[in-house]
Amino acid sequence: MLTRRSFLALTGAASLAPTAGWAAAGVDVIGGAAFGSYWRLTVPSGIEPARAALETIVDDVDLEFSPYRPNSALSVFNGAMTTDWLPASDQFRTVLSKGLDIAHQSRGAFDPTVGPVVARYGFGPIHAEAWGQYEGLGINEVAVRKSDAGLSADLCGIAKGHALDRMAAALEAQGVGDFLLDLGGELCARGRHPDGRDWQVAIEGASGTLGMGLKLRDSAIATSGISAQVYGVDGHQVSHIIDPRTGSPVSGRTVSVSVVAKSAATADGWATALMAMEHDQAQALAIELGLDAVLLVRDGGAIRTIAVGAIGDHVLG
Repeated sequence: MLTRRSFLALTGAASLAPTAGWAAAGVDVIGGAAFGSYWRLTVPSGIEPARAALETIVDDVDLEFSPYRPNSALSVFNGAMTTDWLPASDQFRTVLSKGLDIAHQSRGAFDPTVGPVVARYGFGPIHAEAWGQYEGLGINEVAVRKSDAGLSADLCGIAKGHALDRMAAALEAQGVGDFLLDLGGELCARGRHPDGRDWQVAIEGASGTLGMGLKLRDSAIATSGISAQVYGVDGHQVSHIIDPRTGSPVSGRTVSVSVVAKSAATADGWATALMAMEHDQAQALAIELGLDAVLLVRDGGAIRTIAVGAIGDHVLG
């Protein structure tokens, strides 16, 4: 699933290539390909998680939510030109429900029907007749539907976080209690590093500099930003991040938004939603909802850091 989302570098122990020094550090690293990117797991030395279980989750989520696969559940739903109820898996309904919850709470800054606009700017494959009507997507106990047959669903802004949550749960089911799992730049931490400290990650600042170092334990972090997937039109940069309320790429002062939450899907969706807003609106909504977030905002020639909620509890001293 080649995601349209950009994930600024969130680097931790698991984001480094294994070297001879890893053995001395007391950790092992395994990984592989996922969603056009990678997954990478750091665990204490001597622990051997079942790699196959993690790769099965990646394959399952890709088959369910990839907009690039014509046989995915998402593509089949999008191609169904009907307003009838269509059977859907528990997984599909769970992720769509989570996306719709964030859509409602963000007042449309996150919108699962935005795919056709993303495609219009060259960042996605979803072509549909309607968009901007997330209220038109419905869910019941066994099925999903569209109130307008021309609507489509785009869950790229939350599906990777969902995959990360499932992978973390699979590791815990195997009895692995201490790990840092990196899925294409989103990270989930459980327990502690072998040296007794919390797992450590960093948010990338301007021009690849270190923006802020954070510690994670039993939580996840996701970042959405504009520095990676952009292209120029008449001297202006066009961002891949679309404001669903206007149907245009974001053009505000915000460089990136990082959200820390217990659930990676929650962090993923809210990083997307807050990034689509003006920074003052994003800050106000994050405070209102009790989100833990870091906004990097252009302020003249500098980058200003805005910390919201309990993010200070995660900052490295």
